[in-house]
Amino acid sequence: MKKLIISAILFTLACVSMAAQDHVFNNPDNKPYFGVRIAYDMTCPGNIDFEDVKFDFFRGGSGFEFGGIFNLPVVANFYIEPGLKLFYGAYSMKKDWLEVIQDDIILNSLSIRKFGMRVPLMLGYHFDILEGLSLSVFTGPELEVGFSAKECIKGHNIESSESVYGDDGGMKRVNILWNAGIRLSSGHFYFDVTCMSGLVNMLKDSEMKFKEHRSSFGIGYNF
Repeated sequence: MKKLIISAILFTLACVSMAAQDHVFNNPDNKPYFGVRIAYDMTCPGNIDFEDVKFDFFRGGSGFEFGGIFNLPVVANFYIEPGLKLFYGAYSMKKDWLEVIQDDIILNSLSIRKFGMRVPLMLGYHFDILEGLSLSVFTGPELEVGFSAKECIKGHNIESSESVYGDDGGMKRVNILWNAGIRLSSGHFYFDVTCMSGLVNMLKDSEMKFKEHRSSFGIGYNF
């Protein structure tokens, strides 16, 4: 018990000592920089809501994004970070819903595959806990614009790929998400985990609601 108390006291003193160092919260070496990022995405489509009934049609999928950011210090260790990224992502309908939709048409798979760009604007604060090691928390909006999106269907006697955009499509091109995450930087290298919550109903049919969410695991290099 005494050892536990002593360890707790030492840990508290270490935290106080670290907090007393100005650079932890206000590093005088802060400066703007560019960075490149690549991330693995876990797409998390939500339910389709219709007249207060929720239908769990889709299962999660995978994707990736690649692009760059500009990190601009504002005051102390607070920063603004706009970015521009290209992405590809996909998700599919659950097998329970793959059934005969017309006479003699049996589906094996139905997936949505998207390609486009993302423009995040993150607001964050970094804690320079050790020399060359920084921990950050961040949040902010992200604009997502789809260049193309295909509904890909495969079955025993059918295979098709059609756009879900345009006059004949049922989905919107533009999504707005709210991001929140945590990152770790060591020297020039960078790692983060981010969760994104979709804010826009992606279906053109106003009677139904469907939002797209995702999580990502990113790595990068800061110049």
